[in-house]
Amino acid sequence: MYRRNGGTPVSSLYKRSICAVMTVLFLTMSLPGCLSLVYGREIMEGVRGEPKIDEDWRVYDLSHTFVLEGADAFSQIQETKTEQIEIDETVSEIVIIFKTTVNFQEILGDADQRYVYVELLWCDEFGSNCDIDNPIYEVMADNGSYPQETVEINRDIDQFEDGMWLMTVDGRGAGSNTGVSTLDFEDSWLLRVRVVRPCLQFPESPDDCTPLIEL
Repeated sequence: MYRRNGGTPVSSLYKRSICAVMTVLFLTMSLPGCLSLVYGREIMEGVRGEPKIDEDWRVYDLSHTFVLEGADAFSQIQETKTEQIEIDETVSEIVIIFKTTVNFQEILGDADQRYVYVELLWCDEFGSNCDIDNPIYEVMADNGSYPQETVEINRDIDQFEDGMWLMTVDGRGAGSNTGVSTLDFEDSWLLRVRVVRPCLQFPESPDDCTPLIEL
């Protein structure tokens, strides 16, 4: 128990309730105009429980495994993948995970040209005018396996620009799947981009978390 301004005792439960209400109001104030008023009213009326800010992830997977087979096997030694990635003001972080597994044959020397080149570029909101001179992320892994690395691009630290970013990965490799373990091998790369957006989650719908961009 404690007294406020020397008046009537106020319970600790009441104190915690006041703090909870203030927290909810703070959260709803971060939502767009009319919507924040709607959610705020529903919470105060008991229609909705107290929400919490969580994270919504969207993962772009540009991984690839080389298996050369069939009559067009020679054309399969080269692979290129691209992906446009929407980055707006609601994105808080971009996480890039990359590694390669290459069965490089040293005996062949320079004749064995296997590589994976990755480039992430900023482009404007229409996916045009890409800044090719200043890649956001760039790596060349050639003639050998590249250990896994995780790169985190945080808005609070890196102050990145919104736009329709472009991820490109180009690689050259080989692989076979004959069913004979002593003969088979597969070159591959793993490349995933995780885009993180804060989202709002209500206790009534624990499996749903709506990105703030959709509110």
